[in-house]
Parts: sequence; C-alpha cells; structure tokens
Amino acid sequence: MFGEISVPEFKIEDNDSDLQKVKMLTQMMREHQQSVIRLGQQRRKVVRKLRERRVPYREIANSCGVTDQALFADLRKHPADE
Repeated sequence: MFGEISVPEFKIEDNDSDLQKVKMLTQMMREHQQSVIRLGQQRRKVVRKLRERRVPYREIANSCGVTDQALFADLRKHPADE
C-alpha cells in the first residue's frame, strides 16, 4: 500500500548539467515536503474523528507506530487543520 518514493539517480557530468540537476532535485524536495504537510493534515483529521469516537490516544498511536505523547503533541501543535 505504502512504499518508498522513487527518486531518479543522476550521473555527474559537467557543471551546467549539475546546476540543472540541483535545481530539479530542490524542486522535487519542495513537492515532497508539501505532500508530507498534506498527509499530516489528513492524518490529524482522521485522528480527531477517532477521538470523537472515544478511541484512546494509545490505541491510535500504536496503529501509527508512534508514541501517544508524540501523537498528542502533534495535535496540540496543529489545533485546527482544515
């Protein structure tokens, strides 16, 4: 279901192509950072739904593979994701 993100490998050739490569890699990093932000918002939304159904933080955290303290801290840091 979930896997690693495929990132192309580049061979080093000359300075001009390296500048283009670093530009492209930076853009890819920005895109992935935005994806991580969106995924975090979605996760917090689902966690809040689970909490409305009285699912304990510890059970949710175990399912996520994080500690309940980390999960709770993330929710406090982002109180109202939309």
